[in-house]
Amino acid sequence: MDRDPDVSDAAERLRVIEEAPVPGRAASLGERLLGVASAAALFAVLAGAAVSEIPAAVGCLVLLAALALVLRWRWFHLRAPRRRPHTKVEEVIFLFVPATLAIPGLKLLWDNPADSSAALVSAAVPTVALAFYLMLRWRR
Repeated sequence: MDRDPDVSDAAERLRVIEEAPVPGRAASLGERLLGVASAAALFAVLAGAAVSEIPAAVGCLVLLAALALVLRWRWFHLRAPRRRPHTKVEEVIFLFVPATLAIPGLKLLWDNPADSSAALVSAAVPTVALAFYLMLRWRR
């Protein structure tokens, strides 16, 4: 059976269109749950470390782990297939997120242990910034 060249060409075009990236793909439920868990863990670790008596070396390790978590989300969104590119607002917000880690960093390195209200507020700032960045990335 010989196929009509126009039908074959149309089928090939349809296949290419179906395989093309969809920049507006929404985040999966698993990604959203992992993002919420990451933000909660970031808050708990930063606040917990700030109110406890830990050496400055351990405080540095906590800050490095927090920075690694934040950067991992950035790298995930840059490498995730079929995602839209970052907007200028998302770029600015993300540049702000690692800088906010300096706020609990001051409590971890020099004011150790900090009072609980100051520790909660200082841990909330980078957590809210990360959550805001993730919510911007998850919008369609």
